[in-house]
Amino acid sequence: ISVLTHEIMNSIAPIISLSETLSERETGNEDESEEYKIMMQAMEAIHRRSVGLLSFVENYRKLTRLPQPVLHPIVLKPMLTSLQQLTSSYGIAFTFDVYPEQMILKADKGMVEQLLLNLLKNAKEACEGIENSAIEVKAEKVGNSIKISVSDNGQGIVPEARDKIFIPFYSTKAKGSGIGLSLCKQIVLRHGGKMSLNSDNNLTKFIAEFPD
Repeated sequence: ISVLTHEIMNSIAPIISLSETLSERETGNEDESEEYKIMMQAMEAIHRRSVGLLSFVENYRKLTRLPQPVLHPIVLKPMLTSLQQLTSSYGIAFTFDVYPEQMILKADKGMVEQLLLNLLKNAKEACEGIENSAIEVKAEKVGNSIKISVSDNGQGIVPEARDKIFIPFYSTKAKGSGIGLSLCKQIVLRHGGKMSLNSDNNLTKFIAEFPD
């Protein structure tokens, strides 16, 4: 996969550059022929699809390059407080609850933050245009597991999409890459946990379960 992505990116970069240069070139001739116009449309199509392919490869590389987690004890309440302050600048407001209050998760802090940022961003987008929208994060110890959930009362996920939502490149959004939730699941799996979804018309909840 590393060799493939490297070769594809090396090949596609000059194609993008050349097609972009040719597409922007002006002849100064107002009476351009029909053939010239067709050629320019073809060049723009080459550029557009090359950029799309490059984006696809870069997104795929994010999945394949996910490192092994470096485990450290994380006190969840201060981390969520910090995350609350960070996401407020993105226009994301959420409440959280941790039980027991001083609960510690042994995990890779950077990966857990990345996981939560992805889920919070999705929740915010799901709540756009919804009155009295609410996003809630809950962390609790259940048996031998620590469960962290992100819930929202937004638009929900249609039943036919629920079984596919974690598949790489599957997206319910018009401009979605289909990488975010796949990345979340990979992060949890790397920690020996599991990821699940509960969704109905009024509530969507993503649950990341980590071994305690």
